[in-house]
Amino acid sequence: MRITDSLRYGGLQNNIETSLNNLNTVQTQISTGKKLTAYSDDPAGASQSVALHSALIDNTQYTRDSDSAKAYLSATDSALSSATTLIQKGRVIAVQAANSDQSPESFAALSSQVDGLVSQLTQIANSDLHGKYLFAGTNTKTAPYDATQTYTGNTNSVSATLGPHYTMALSTPGSTAFGPAFTALKSLKTDLAAGNVTAISSDIAGADAALAAISTARATTGSKIVEVDSVTQRLARSAGEYNDAVSKIEDVDLATAFVQLQSAQNIYQASLSTTAKAFQYSLADFLH
Repeated sequence: MRITDSLRYGGLQNNIETSLNNLNTVQTQISTGKKLTAYSDDPAGASQSVALHSALIDNTQYTRDSDSAKAYLSATDSALSSATTLIQKGRVIAVQAANSDQSPESFAALSSQVDGLVSQLTQIANSDLHGKYLFAGTNTKTAPYDATQTYTGNTNSVSATLGPHYTMALSTPGSTAFGPAFTALKSLKTDLAAGNVTAISSDIAGADAALAAISTARATTGSKIVEVDSVTQRLARSAGEYNDAVSKIEDVDLATAFVQLQSAQNIYQASLSTTAKAFQYSLADFLH
């Protein structure tokens, strides 16, 4: 009799503990909004969750890098646009001087204007973003052009990692973008100072070559901006997909959870009631 009662009590006690644990689990899920509160809740799901969170971290870093790349390329394009305007001004001066009679004073004044363009172009070629020079190659801490318009940078490229095994070269060497422009403008300045009309006519072609070099650099930069925009959109879609997948694994469906809570409460109360009734012995029970 006592052994039987002991076994019965142990079984009922286990039922109570199991139903209470289930109730506590559902209550915790509702209060936290998470299905996974410990690895043991769902080992397979937890493993998937860890992998997804790792992918999200990588995706977030790639997004930051793509934003930085866009800022870098946009600053580069802006500088090249300003350079185009300056070179066009120089070309206008060359055409004006080559096709009209100019006094020595006029030639001198035009030469001074071009000298100002050279100074402004030097500032543009030394543009920086957050303290890093855009046109110095990887030598980003040193201005690429000195006061004599000598290039001190290198032809290596600053790059950005935009995805697994996906690296984009960002920088345009100043020697490629601005070298022809400095050559053309400085030649024009000298020829204007000398009043050499024949040479000034040749300087128009030099300005055209400089504009072509800038245009090529802008086209390359523009195509990279389009590419980075595409990458950014793809990363945003991936982030949404990763977050949705994580939510399906980790987050609680509250409507379902409240139904489960009511069920768990009923089972727990039933377990308590069953146990109480099972051990309500009367004196007559013991006399038998």
